[in-house]
Amino acid sequence: MEKKQVRPASAHKKSAFQAYWSKRGSKLGYASGWSRGYHLGRSQAIVKKLAASAGLQSIRDLHVLFVVEAYEGGQFHDPINQGIIKGLQAQVRKVSVASPVDNVAKQAKALQPDLVMVLNGIFHLQIEQVNEIRMSGIKTCVWITEDPYFIDITLLKAPHYDYVFTHELGALPYYQKAGCQQVHYLPLAVNDAMFRPRQVSPKYNRDICFIGTAFWNRVRFFDAISPYLSKKKTFISGLLWNRMSHYKKLGSKVSLERCMSPEQTSAYYNASSIVINLHRSHEDSQHNHNRNGIRALSINPRTFDICACGALQLTDSRDDLTTFYTPGQEIVTYSSPEELVSKCEYYLKHEDERREIALRGLQRTMSEHTYTKRLSRLLSIIFG
Repeated sequence: MEKKQVRPASAHKKSAFQAYWSKRGSKLGYASGWSRGYHLGRSQAIVKKLAASAGLQSIRDLHVLFVVEAYEGGQFHDPINQGIIKGLQAQVRKVSVASPVDNVAKQAKALQPDLVMVLNGIFHLQIEQVNEIRMSGIKTCVWITEDPYFIDITLLKAPHYDYVFTHELGALPYYQKAGCQQVHYLPLAVNDAMFRPRQVSPKYNRDICFIGTAFWNRVRFFDAISPYLSKKKTFISGLLWNRMSHYKKLGSKVSLERCMSPEQTSAYYNASSIVINLHRSHEDSQHNHNRNGIRALSINPRTFDICACGALQLTDSRDDLTTFYTPGQEIVTYSSPEELVSKCEYYLKHEDERREIALRGLQRTMSEHTYTKRLSRLLSIIFG
């Protein structure tokens, strides 16, 4: 008679163990997928509703020649450049685009636009060209988006433009003292074509995310919270993070990629439970050109980008933050590493609260803080 094979007790235990965790994994995966799907559905509904309720933009009979910002290697700063181009196209009859390394004065004379608008104009566009454009009777304006970090340079260049716009409240009196006749505060905004709620691959899913260069104030801050971040599903990306004292402790959670694409950045914002924002310091002699130590009062463009993806943002505070968002309702603030860790832990465990704050931040961003809104104000100041 054939003997019945008996499986070892250890095999039974192993099989039961695998079945339990397989079932639990499926349950957790389903719950996580449902939660993200629900959040995405509500986010996209907000954006669609706002788009449907937006009236047709009146078109001004204007031709604007826009000079983009270019960095080393000729790479354009796409989110802001493209956001401005899209915002202008929605409001003026014609938009022409030039690079600061081109002969912009020659192009302006040939095209005869109503306005030559320059983004930053710090590194490449020569002042001689700006002077030549003005002498030909064409209006000029510059929108400076790097204040106060490069203000030693921009204070020398700004007086050569008819209109000066800066995103930094603290810089206004310095441009006025430098002789600029028309100086205006114009905050940055979101490029809502690049940063918006969208379905992304699960490979981007993180508990906590931060994307940006490791300026020294950020290095010190993240060193302080690295024991906490090392235990979470964390993603940090940007230049110079390897100079952290605890860089090895975070290991594969850190990417030293020089410049992540807007598409990838948006994907991480969309898929992360919490996105941290930490502004760079105005006191950084290694990276800044700000010898007067002008204090930074205004929020960075990342503030708008994160909220526009429907993510919960934890940010350090700036003086003008409450002009754009209501802390505790549309965005969450912190003032120390300890407070950040405490709030991260709280909101990771309270998904409903996290979601509702993020959705209110999305609503506020898409209704009030787009480049179309900002450029409408710029054009009204110049042309009435």
